[in-house]
Amino acid sequence: MASRTRGRAGRPLLCFCLTLAALAALVPPAAAQAIQGWRLRETPHFLIYVVEGSAGARDVEQIAADLELVHTEIIAPLRLPPVRLVYPLYPSLERFRTDWWHFATLGYGEIVHAWGTIYAGDYQVLTPYTITRAVVSDAFPRAIPVLRWGLGDALADRLAGVDAQAHLSAARAVGLTVPGLREILAPSDFGDRLPMSYPTAVSFMAFLLGRYGLERTAAFADRVSYRYFDFPELFVMHFGETLGVVERAWEARLATVKPLRPIDGPRYLASARFVYRITLAGNPGRRMLLPDGPVVVSAALAAAEPLRRLNLDAVQRHLEAADRATAQAERRERQTEWGLRAILYLVVLTPILFAIGWLFWPAIRGRLVKSGRVVRHG
Repeated sequence: MASRTRGRAGRPLLCFCLTLAALAALVPPAAAQAIQGWRLRETPHFLIYVVEGSAGARDVEQIAADLELVHTEIIAPLRLPPVRLVYPLYPSLERFRTDWWHFATLGYGEIVHAWGTIYAGDYQVLTPYTITRAVVSDAFPRAIPVLRWGLGDALADRLAGVDAQAHLSAARAVGLTVPGLREILAPSDFGDRLPMSYPTAVSFMAFLLGRYGLERTAAFADRVSYRYFDFPELFVMHFGETLGVVERAWEARLATVKPLRPIDGPRYLASARFVYRITLAGNPGRRMLLPDGPVVVSAALAAAEPLRRLNLDAVQRHLEAADRATAQAERRERQTEWGLRAILYLVVLTPILFAIGWLFWPAIRGRLVKSGRVVRHG
């Protein structure tokens, strides 16, 4: 009898759950992705958001075709589980400041937030770097930085036509200290050797892509995951060659490549620190919450491709814009701090001064009265 009672009691709950599942299936996926003030242009792999009347809305069809080309040539060969990439075309910095979080909150499950760009009609701002970084970070969240970050930019380099080996050779040519691969396998060591650990990682991953192919190289990133301490053993198990042999071949390749272009070492280091500190080593979403965040993050994202091309003049312009925003935010912060201090002092000191006056008022009043008598008697 008890079992029958439990069976009858469970049926309504089962029916209720099935009803909820059926209702959820009837809700169109795009409805949950609608954002007020924005129009959604869907493609097979992208959710492109535009504002009516903006340059992005005018050029959205061409942009959609360009983004799908990125997916076809770079993302699809990875053979990853299907995802949709959120790519907003912000009409202005102010719109980026106010609306970025809407798109960031969509980046869960099978949807990846690729940050998009501030678009005013210049197709050059449509860079593959934010896309490949977002896809690789989502696909290999536990991979060590050498593999995850290196693979992300190595893939973008392919589409952008950047020679990762020539990039690293340019840094070596001006005497910058470039760490060895084994010196940056641990995440903490990679972070300590920034910014030069990053172009080293991109160069090594680009070499693996050329030697073993995209799918096999990506599978290695997944295989190693966080096990950097087993890197040499996992390398030979996966590729059938020792890490030492491949390192020597990589170094030989670097020795034959001419630098991408002459660079100024200190400027390169400053540019690289700026880009990597904001977009990689840091958290862009967290930085967006600061007063200077929107300007700094948008500048760092826009500077990613010029840095890979060693166009340090372009990076410098973005860096200066970020510095101006930071300086302005600091001035406002100091002004606010001094204003709050003044209010605090006023609130705290007023009752204290009133109490002191009340305490000494009888003596002061007596002296005033006495002084007045003397005057009257005179």
